[in-house]
Amino acid sequence: MTKENIPEFTVTTLSQSIKKTLETEFEYVRVKGELGRVSRPASGHIYFDLKDEKSILASVVWRGTRITQRDLIEEGNEVVLVGRLTSFSGHSKYQIIVEDIKASGIGALLTMLNKRREKLAGEGLFSEERKVNLPIYPRSVGVITSISGAVIKDILNRVEARFNVRVIIFPVTVQGDNCAKEVIEGINFFHQERVKIKGLRPDLLIVARGGGSFEDLWPFNDENLVRVVSEAKIPIISAIGHETDTTLVDLVADVRAPTPTAAAEIALPNRIEVLGRLNHLSTSLKNSIEKRTFLKMSLLSQFAAKLKSPHQNLSDMKKSLTMNVIKLDNLIKDAFSVMTNKVKLLDKDLSSKLKQIFYFVSDTKKRVALLDKSSFKHLSNSFGKKSEDLLSVSRLLESVSYKKVLSRGYSVIRDGDEKIVSSKSQLKGKSALTIEWSDGKISVRTDK
Repeated sequence: MTKENIPEFTVTTLSQSIKKTLETEFEYVRVKGELGRVSRPASGHIYFDLKDEKSILASVVWRGTRITQRDLIEEGNEVVLVGRLTSFSGHSKYQIIVEDIKASGIGALLTMLNKRREKLAGEGLFSEERKVNLPIYPRSVGVITSISGAVIKDILNRVEARFNVRVIIFPVTVQGDNCAKEVIEGINFFHQERVKIKGLRPDLLIVARGGGSFEDLWPFNDENLVRVVSEAKIPIISAIGHETDTTLVDLVADVRAPTPTAAAEIALPNRIEVLGRLNHLSTSLKNSIEKRTFLKMSLLSQFAAKLKSPHQNLSDMKKSLTMNVIKLDNLIKDAFSVMTNKVKLLDKDLSSKLKQIFYFVSDTKKRVALLDKSSFKHLSNSFGKKSEDLLSVSRLLESVSYKKVLSRGYSVIRDGDEKIVSSKSQLKGKSALTIEWSDGKISVRTDK
């Protein structure tokens, strides 16, 4: 084929042909690389780069795509993607639409876990100072776990055998893409005010899951879940996996239990032990009361022997009351005499003061009358002069007013911005003008 025989394409046709070939030849691909430049816009889609030492592949996870390990999408993680290649014919670009993502081996997950653990530990989320003590005698316990496994049965059986309290269950999936999200919803549910009002807020929470692989337990390393557990106001016991399994939720929880059964034992006291302690305390209290009662009765008997008869006490009280009444009567008489003398003196002094005030008021009235006559005459003369001055100024202002000037044959020229044009140089660049006379105005255009 010579250059002259090469078929001719439009840009659109060629782009569509490339797109078809790309999507046909690479319907599904598995590609390994390092994540870079992760973007999470408000749309819910996730855009990121998959790169190696030489190339970059644009990647996208659509909002509705179910991916088990979505939290792996962090810059710097080594992953293996499975998806379909496609192109944007309008921009001559191609990308992979991701449908599954996995860590590049357990080693990559461990590296990611260690990095996340160091980050959260640096923020103090695992410090003992943040953790709170469990209630000794909880009235109710909230359990966040799956209702289909053996975990919930083990917990309920242990609660019944140990210290039977109310158990409130929030069912969740304990593995997969939605696990961390549902556990967060469970914790937030128990913290709602409406739950508290209805009397459903438990005194402590148990987050539990049975054993599983490292990947199965991965949702309990979710950063958002760890932060929610650290901020919880209700104490939380974690019981995730086997005793040898340790997740980030175990590190941030107030107490970590090796198994779900152990979580119930930690949460609740032993009924037999409690009853034994109560019996011991009851016996000790009874003995103490009997001993103190005997001592008090002995003291009362001694005091009773020293007490006077009731008749004698009443007689003494009557004599004392009579003497107090006499004293009070004398005090009242003395006080009345003193107050009477003071009132007489005040009345005499008040009469003298009133006479002085009367003479002062009479003299003041005379002075005010004379002053009013003089002030009125002065104000009247001053007002007349000010009125004449004001009339003269008004006439002067009217003679030089804007409208009077226009009536004498003058006009005002304004530009399109209603600004006055006072010189020819101001007309530069102006095309629309308004000319105003005393009897109206017109709009004109200038020749640029």
